[in-house]
Amino acid sequence: MSVFARRMSYAEAVEGRRRVGRRIAFFLLFFICFEVVSSLFITAYRSGSSSMAPTIEEDEYLLATPLAYGPRTIFGKLPWSSAPSRGDIVVADPPYARGDGFWGGMAESLLRFVSFQRLSIHRGDDPTLAGPRILRVIALPGDRVMMEDFVYKVLPAGTEHYLTEFELSPQRYDIRRAALPAGWTEGLPGSGSMESRLLGPKEYFVDGDSRGALGGSRLWGPIGKEQFLAKVLLRYWPFKRFGAP
Repeated sequence: MSVFARRMSYAEAVEGRRRVGRRIAFFLLFFICFEVVSSLFITAYRSGSSSMAPTIEEDEYLLATPLAYGPRTIFGKLPWSSAPSRGDIVVADPPYARGDGFWGGMAESLLRFVSFQRLSIHRGDDPTLAGPRILRVIALPGDRVMMEDFVYKVLPAGTEHYLTEFELSPQRYDIRRAALPAGWTEGLPGSGSMESRLLGPKEYFVDGDSRGALGGSRLWGPIGKEQFLAKVLLRYWPFKRFGAP
């Protein structure tokens, strides 16, 4: 009887290991499918700051498509299907953003996958160095751009008159101006003004809608097409603000 019991225990152990193996294989297959879909077609992002307020507040969850601007793969960046337009809300890397490398990128993807986008290996890092940023496209290659009272004015390439960012953008949006301390002059950082600058043939000017958060091209300069990661399509959480931002 004891021999039969030992054989049953061995058989059960083998079956148990097989079940565990099948579950691990299913998890890995599901993760690979998720990674392919999120890398190429649609991916979720969490807004880690209020730099895009009032359009996007901190801790809101968004869906974006990498396909719009050319997904990044282990073989390099794929060709664009479209170019960024004025007013687009995008996910982009600062010019100096550190790269995670292949294995670091896989670790970041896996952690975001198992935590439903709530955790990141960059959480708690210096926000000026870590991770992609959610920003708005203000000006395009060849444009001249300046700022007055926290509002950008753009001279589109080939034209003669400046127009405000709101006049040029097909998207309707508002900005959040910063409350500056008394005596804060225009020459100081974050003052709400910026001298006119001409963008190069491959340069884009991006910034957040909260103009007190100095973290867009006003701080670190224009970006190139290789910095664009995805175009934001939808806010899915909180549900009361569900819809296109």
